[in-house]
Amino acid sequence: MNMAKWRSYLPLATLFLLMILGSLLSDKFLTYANLMNLLQYSAESALIAVGMTLVILTGGIDLSVGSVVALTAVVSANTQHLGVWGILAVVILIGALVGALNGVVLTKFRVEPFMATLATMAIFRAVALWYTNGGPIIGTVTPAFSNIANGSLLGIPLPSVYVVVVFILGYFVLNRTPFGRHVLAVGGGEETSRLFGIKVERVKVFVYIISGVLAALAGMLITSRIGMGEPRSGFQFELVAIAVVIVGGTSLTGGRGTIGGSFIGLLIFAVVMNIMNLLNISSFVQPIVRGLIIILAALAISRMIKSKSAAAEAS
Repeated sequence: MNMAKWRSYLPLATLFLLMILGSLLSDKFLTYANLMNLLQYSAESALIAVGMTLVILTGGIDLSVGSVVALTAVVSANTQHLGVWGILAVVILIGALVGALNGVVLTKFRVEPFMATLATMAIFRAVALWYTNGGPIIGTVTPAFSNIANGSLLGIPLPSVYVVVVFILGYFVLNRTPFGRHVLAVGGGEETSRLFGIKVERVKVFVYIISGVLAALAGMLITSRIGMGEPRSGFQFELVAIAVVIVGGTSLTGGRGTIGGSFIGLLIFAVVMNIMNLLNISSFVQPIVRGLIIILAALAISRMIKSKSAAAEAS
């Protein structure tokens, strides 16, 4: 097995070592309750990470997801009279519209993804704050809606189920559908994709719609979990999602990466945060550790890309 192949297993090896470390540092780490908590409190990040993976695979970026979370968090808290299914429909519609807006801005007006979604990040956050006059919406969440995030299925917390389901669906879309193949093709080379008849702009718009919908669902889930609509929800969620995708081995240049890798990346971050919580490490120190993980992952991916380029030139 060549070096590049070994490096592709680096995220999985890192997760395995972290699991060993966690079990050595705390006897609570490998308990069923703790492992379920680990997945349960990763549900929002999981939803956003799957959408971000598809976006990054096309060579794009979506900085607006955290603000979309805030927007749908407050809207879902203020539309409880519609019932769970009505709220779900509204949230999905909002996510699709904001995702389509991002996609159209960067494809039709040729705005760079970073700048386009940076602008909408500010806009959506401002709308969420304006909608609530800067304060949370409290006292509206019904028991049925609260059950979305706080209920269980056969003794398994529902958010843990959502994590597994969203990654399975993401894997199916990317690896078993023509759309998934088009996503990888666009990230590998837009001009080549066009020559093969792929509608590049349409693929890009759709990945941003998917990202918007999943971020919107994450916002609804947060409101269900905490019992109120908080306009400051989703702060830095975009950075966490990007970090999860990078740690999972997806290239920021597009065309290389997997949904399974992002799942491993999510677990790496969840395990690290969980270990620090079990050890009562200060919440001010935790972002520093998160940043160090991102740097190490970026260095590993950079070296992998350079080695592949060197091998290609040598051949």
